[in-house]
Amino acid sequence: MAISASSEPDHLKGQGLSHHIYGVLGRYSLVLLLALLVIGFSIARPASFFTINNFQGIFINQVVVVFAAIGLIAPLIVGELDLSVGYVVGLSQALVVGLMTLQGLSPPLAIVITIVACALVGVVNGALVVKFRLNSLIVTLATGNVIYGLVLWYTGGTVLFENVPALFLKISSGTLLYVPLPIWYAVLLIAIVELILGYFPTGRRMYAVGGNRRAALLTGIAVDWLVIAAFTVSAIVCGLGGIIIASRLGSAQPELGPSFLLPAFASAFLGATTIRPGRYNAMGTAVAVYVIAVIVAGLQQIGVPFWVEHVVYGVALAGGVGLSTYLTRLREERARRDQLQAVRESRS
Repeated sequence: MAISASSEPDHLKGQGLSHHIYGVLGRYSLVLLLALLVIGFSIARPASFFTINNFQGIFINQVVVVFAAIGLIAPLIVGELDLSVGYVVGLSQALVVGLMTLQGLSPPLAIVITIVACALVGVVNGALVVKFRLNSLIVTLATGNVIYGLVLWYTGGTVLFENVPALFLKISSGTLLYVPLPIWYAVLLIAIVELILGYFPTGRRMYAVGGNRRAALLTGIAVDWLVIAAFTVSAIVCGLGGIIIASRLGSAQPELGPSFLLPAFASAFLGATTIRPGRYNAMGTAVAVYVIAVIVAGLQQIGVPFWVEHVVYGVALAGGVGLSTYLTRLREERARRDQLQAVRESRS
């Protein structure tokens, strides 16, 4: 005879409710922290922090970090590291501007060539990791430094800013429904990645590869090709971020790229603690980007020294790695307990 939900004992209902509340708080704790930070800094500095210009500046300035961090989660999901993400951003912004100002190419053609070049970097990274069984940390650090050297050679170590076409500048200078275009680009990217990871077989296969590569291989998943694809997607997304920042600045700065590496890593790992705890996800990564950005902006307006920004990124990275690792283990333990419980129930 089936037991209705209404016949559940009161103490079990209470336990179920509290478990649900803890689950919701766990999933959205970083979102709550972001809201509390905004409220706190707004109260502390209402004249400077609680303004439309300040919020708009924070959102727009961090769009490239969002692209770099979300690009980074593709290799992280399949169990690899990509230290070249910042360098790819630097390559993209230097190449797209250089092709227009030095080679005289049109903006559309320069953008296409830049994206292809970034994709090739991702393919090389993935191929070296998969085909030669090299450590992804070493491979991407090496390719990143090669890219950095090539950018310095291509730009001559100087800022490129002369004769940038007005059409290219419009990519990031316009608005849609009174919202700056870069913010719409970030929203579109988050939506696409969330859709792929949450509702498409490719996303489930990526998580399977990162969870247990050998088991994924035995189930018929093309692990090697998926890893190469992850590195390629990472490079393309970072390349798009480089194009956006080049359009915003109207110039190419040869030393710009590496500065995005630490924020991207801190945001990717910290983002794995929210929305879908224990899993890298685009929405959580974006929330983490703005949590860190609000902390840095708020502290700067309060008057703390400039070097505190690096401390914040370091603490966020260490905390994100620790929390995401703990939540991953907790999720795996819960999955094993559920499987054992299912087996016991089937036997009984």
